[in-house]
This record gives sequence, C-alpha cells and structure tokens, in this order.
Amino acid sequence: MILVIGGRSKIGAALIGDLLGRGQRVRALVRAGEAAGGLAAGAEAVTGDLADEGSLVTAMDGIEKVFLLCSAHPDAVGWQCNAIDAARRTQVQLLVRSSILGADRESPAEFISAHTTCDRYLEGSGLPYVIVRPNLFLQNIPESTIPAIDSSGTFYVDAGEARISMVDTRDVAAVAATVLTEPGHAGAHYDITGPEALAYTDVAAKLTSATGRHITYADAPDDAVRRALLGAGLDEWFANALVGLYQDYRRSGAGGFAAQVTGTVERLTGRPARSLDDLLAEIAPTLQATHRGPAGA
Repeated sequence: MILVIGGRSKIGAALIGDLLGRGQRVRALVRAGEAAGGLAAGAEAVTGDLADEGSLVTAMDGIEKVFLLCSAHPDAVGWQCNAIDAARRTQVQLLVRSSILGADRESPAEFISAHTTCDRYLEGSGLPYVIVRPNLFLQNIPESTIPAIDSSGTFYVDAGEARISMVDTRDVAAVAATVLTEPGHAGAHYDITGPEALAYTDVAAKLTSATGRHITYADAPDDAVRRALLGAGLDEWFANALVGLYQDYRRSGAGGFAAQVTGTVERLTGRPARSLDDLLAEIAPTLQATHRGPAGA
C-alpha cells in the first residue's frame, strides 16, 4: 500500500488518481477534523498530522511506500523531517519526496533553501528514497497570472527577463506514479520541467494568441509585488517567500537553473511534457469568453 501525504494538492490529487488507475492500494493522510470528501473514490483516508510524528507512525502502519508533499509553511522543514523519521521507524521501503528545482544548490530563497534542507535530511536518513524536483507550475498561469490581467491587458510579475521551464502538475504526478510503481529508481534525483523555458514576455504572447486580446507583461518591483500579495490576503512570511523565489529566478536569468529543460517526463512516462500551449488549449473556450476585449483591443 502507498501512503500519499499532500493528497489534496494538485500533484497529490493527480497522483492518487494515477495510482488507483494502475491498480495500487492508496491511503491518503488527512488531518483530524478534516473531511475525507474530495479524495478520489477508492482511496483510504487515514488521520494524521505532520506536526505529530506519532500520528504519522500510526498512519504508516502496513505502508510500503510513501509520497511526501508538504505545503509551504514556516514549519515545513520540521514537519517533513517528522514524516521521514516516521517512515524510518516503520521501515518504509521507499519514500518519494516532492522538492523544487534548484534545491541541489545553495540559495537565499526560502522555498528553495527549505527544500534543500529536507532533501539532505532524507538523503542522510538511511531510507530508500527518490527526490523529484519540479519547476514552477504551469497551473500558476491560469490561476494567478490570467486573473491579474488588468483592463489594459497588462499583468505584472517581478520576474525580470528570467526564463522558467514551467511544468504541468499532472506531469509531476505521472513521474511520481512511475517511480512509486516501477523498480530501479531508489536513490534517484529527478529534475522535472516543461518542454520549453519561457520568459513572461513569451507567456504574454501565448496569452494574446489564446485569448484574441493583446496581453502585455510588465516587470514589477519587488516591493509592489509584496504589497499586492499582502493586499490579497497572504501572510507576510508567504509573501516574502514568493518574492524571494522570483528574486532567485531573476538571478538565474535567461540561461540559469530555472531555464533548464529536462527530458524527465518523456523518459519516465513515455509521453512528452505538456506545454503552456497545451494547457491554454484545454481552457480556450473559457479564456476567449472571459478575456474578449472591445473591438480592436
């Protein structure tokens, strides 16, 4: 049986569906008081909390493999170390951890630094493991970028000229499903990217094509982005961490770590990684209906 920690995330939900489709028995961790609804039919819910190692030991009873994904939080490092310790105590045969691209290097960015710490803890744990390191998610475009387009057709991001090989969360899940169900991956580190490295000027051009409306990217100062994030209801820690991540992307530039394109998705799943064009084509009717500007716009 496979335990999925983070089963309500985009990657986790897709992974559960993929594993069930492969005939695997799946258990999903839910917090006490959290309804099990929303999990795929066929997945078994088990109560536990990443802050409580004892509850994780109980949740891992009878578990052979674990997928570990933790949401961004100031305590995320301690929580994930708890899960790794619980897996070691219960002699889990393989732990697959979702990290982030760039976590194989030192970085001042909170998100990357925290993942680097967790990766190293897992590597030194003695557990058989696989670390998957996805780049920025393509789903951020329809969920965050598109809703932020203003009446003039402009959206603002503090990305400078950075190029980022954004990846579809469903492709990350497919890679995780492969390493959880096929032999020969223990000890591997898989960097997972989309098929192309995009600057946000490229994103704007693709949105223009998809919506039929002229869309423009404007590089924004970090302070303006931070204020906008706080105004949208994010707490200060998370807003600062997001700004720090994009600072790292800018340092990466047009050809650095964030721009690397790997063949991991196709090599492990047998099909090409989804592109932004693919994702926009899926939601094209909604885009064109929502973003159709005035005549001549």
